Amino acid sequence: MNAVVAPSRTESLHTSDLDVLDDPIEQQRFTRWTEEADGQRRAESAFQLSGMYCAACAGIIEAALSGLPGVEEASVNSASRRAMVRWDPARTSPSAMVRAIRGAGYDAVPDAAASARELRRKERRQALWRVFVASFCAMQVMMFATPSYVAHGGELPLDLRQLLNWASWLVSIPVMAFSAGPFFKGAWASLRTRRIGMDIPVALGLLVTFVASSGATFDPQGPFGHEVYFDSLTMFVSFLLAGRFLEMSARHRAAESLEDTLSRMPETALRLVGDGEAVETVSVLRLARGDRVRVPVGAAFPADGRLEQGCTQADESLLTGESRPVDKRAGDEVVAGSLNLSVPVTMRVERVGADTRHEAIVAMMRDAMSQRPALARWADAWAGPFLWTVLILALGSGLVWFWMIPPGACG
Repeated sequence: MNAVVAPSRTESLHTSDLDVLDDPIEQQRFTRWTEEADGQRRAESAFQLSGMYCAACAGIIEAALSGLPGVEEASVNSASRRAMVRWDPARTSPSAMVRAIRGAGYDAVPDAAASARELRRKERRQALWRVFVASFCAMQVMMFATPSYVAHGGELPLDLRQLLNWASWLVSIPVMAFSAGPFFKGAWASLRTRRIGMDIPVALGLLVTFVASSGATFDPQGPFGHEVYFDSLTMFVSFLLAGRFLEMSARHRAAESLEDTLSRMPETALRLVGDGEAVETVSVLRLARGDRVRVPVGAAFPADGRLEQGCTQADESLLTGESRPVDKRAGDEVVAGSLNLSVPVTMRVERVGADTRHEAIVAMMRDAMSQRPALARWADAWAGPFLWTVLILALGSGLVWFWMIPPGACG
């Protein structure tokens, strides 16, 4: 099914703007460069697609891209509506790829956040699988352990109890081998750096519980006794992974909010040349202080500056949170990322890049995501001594019980 939908101003690039995609500075936002063994450079570019309504559309776009000379590999995900293209910079260009996609009846824009989004997708998918495996196995182990809890006296024969223990041991193996992997990996990393972290007591507890329960399963009359704790083990892993998944989801939402803020900035700008009669389309990264820029209706201001011609209204909700438009007249200040709502205007650039108010907001958001509050730093300072205390107390408690009830003795 191939449906052609007219792309909106914010979702597409005009035909005259496509050449901007070939600017090396602009390509840094959505292209990753690699060097082959023969010394030749290859590029991998990410595009966000529109106009896709079924899985067959992915094959059409892939065929259109693969037909371009210089395109070595094209992969389209119909679910996320994104394309990853590997290409030879000596034979083709991003503008040619977008033209090929449009020729197939669709549209595309560069996806600057593709790499970060792909990492989050993989992290979320793997975390979901770990939670699913741990939770599913925990339910099965609890089903096997229930008869031992509810049976009285000799209602549950020893051979049947042993069979259920073997089943619990077997189902617990995927939890230890797959779901609990992050805990063991984190504990090993802490040991390698000679620092103690929360993963160390977790991994140690899991190992001790599994080894002791396995010993009781293989030899009920041995030093580990006959009691098994596979149900507690699997439930603990599933609950801990569920908590980490919720924490990861919150971090991902914060990262998506930052990306939404970054997407408010336009990718190109209409820069006036000479006396202002000629206009050239350039990347916003090419703007400099003193440039005169024409801003169409519905477009975002590409930099901080002042209006030179025209009276309009601007949506500055990104900066102030106020949704009501602000009147702007010649001489008034305009800020990058705010939207021009009324008529086309001309502005003179005063601040670009990291000097704009928009970038200051983005920088504060990044700082808020990377910095920890004072309470968290206080908790980190006490985490080491606390964990050492817990481990020492646990070891002491184990030694006391080992002395009070020697291996093989009846409890």
